[in-house]
Amino acid sequence: MKAEEVSRVVGGDLKGRGDVRIKRVCTDSRRVEEGDLFVALKGSRFDGHDFIEEAYKKGAVCVISKKEIRPPEGKAAVVVRDTLEALRDLGRFRREAFKGTVVGITGSVGKTTTKEITAHLLSEVSPTYRSYGNLNSQIGVPLVLANMPLSVRYAVIEIGASGVGEVFRLVKITRPSIRVLTAIGEEHLEGFGSMEGVIRGNGEIFQELKEEDIAVVPAYVLKFYDLPKGRTITFGRGGELVAGEVRLTERGTEFTFQGERFRVGVLSLGVVENVLASFGVLKALGYDPREFRDRLSEFRGVEGRMRVLDFGNFKVIDDTYNANPPSVRNALKTLAELETRSMKIAVLGDMLELGQYSERLHREIGAFSADLPIDLVIFYGEEMRFAYEERVRRGKEALHFTSMEDLADALLKWACCKNIILLKGSRGMEMDRVIKHIGGAERL
Repeated sequence: MKAEEVSRVVGGDLKGRGDVRIKRVCTDSRRVEEGDLFVALKGSRFDGHDFIEEAYKKGAVCVISKKEIRPPEGKAAVVVRDTLEALRDLGRFRREAFKGTVVGITGSVGKTTTKEITAHLLSEVSPTYRSYGNLNSQIGVPLVLANMPLSVRYAVIEIGASGVGEVFRLVKITRPSIRVLTAIGEEHLEGFGSMEGVIRGNGEIFQELKEEDIAVVPAYVLKFYDLPKGRTITFGRGGELVAGEVRLTERGTEFTFQGERFRVGVLSLGVVENVLASFGVLKALGYDPREFRDRLSEFRGVEGRMRVLDFGNFKVIDDTYNANPPSVRNALKTLAELETRSMKIAVLGDMLELGQYSERLHREIGAFSADLPIDLVIFYGEEMRFAYEERVRRGKEALHFTSMEDLADALLKWACCKNIILLKGSRGMEMDRVIKHIGGAERL
């Protein structure tokens, strides 16, 4: 695109050179590269307008701004009323120009892993684009669309939300032909308000479903949504696509599907459901999932999501990216069912954004952990005190810390002897720092 075309798309006032050619759209001034269009967004902590000069110096050839600015010689600026809306316009414009198939993925858990697996498998047969990083928000999705190459055949887009209405706003500009719901569970209850809100909000992925569009869902959610029978593919228990004979080892997860044995290099019970959702996409596109068995075995997971890190004398299951009740239950059950003679230790940080339900849900996690064959659970954070109390009340070994330094130092005692240590917590708990500390890469 050229700056003059950007101006027309977003309905802005063009300043400077309209013929400068734009290579990429960027919203983070720290990541601006030569040839970029920088969109100055105003957030709760930072205002992108404060970094316009820096963006130009780093190579931005055009800037979208709400404030009147004069671009440097040979560059451009587009002044608009609302920079976020301008970004949405760019994403919408790119989507309308795209002639391939868009797969949209949402859900309470497993969105990113399902997105990565789906893109990994589809790239075996045709050029495929996917959401990068954790860009699944009201800013991230338009940015992903704005940078979508028109030459690919498939685009796999992750759609996130923390409240009712957010998924639908993104569906309207993404317009996916295949719409995937990975799972329903307790998430972002502060924003959604209740489980009813979670169900309603995630179900927005199916709004304005066209006659040719296909839904891919876990079978149990059919009781929540009225989906067209001829255009709905179900997976999991009671569904069309079912896995069996699941086996967890330190090499990954194995299962059978339609008479054949599959393996994926991710240690998680939940990854089986993610794979089945991806198989649903393949089926919707006319492919036989069994033909992708070798390709699936090459998948190694996503950083911070049930990845096994080998430190020689001990191993860590890194699930530190985020946490909510269903994902914590999956992680604990995975650790419990792992085939190993090693000691099993779980380290759990607070699950955030649960609002008025936080104490009850943390207590439920403590009780859940007490029913599993896990040798020790270490709880970290103010909210995890409730989980600690429930586990101890049931006579199971547990520790509790409110200081990360104390937690990390205490954990060094078990970072040995071939032990298996699971670490999980909400992003705000920074559990990944604990891994760096016990691995010797960071001092707290």
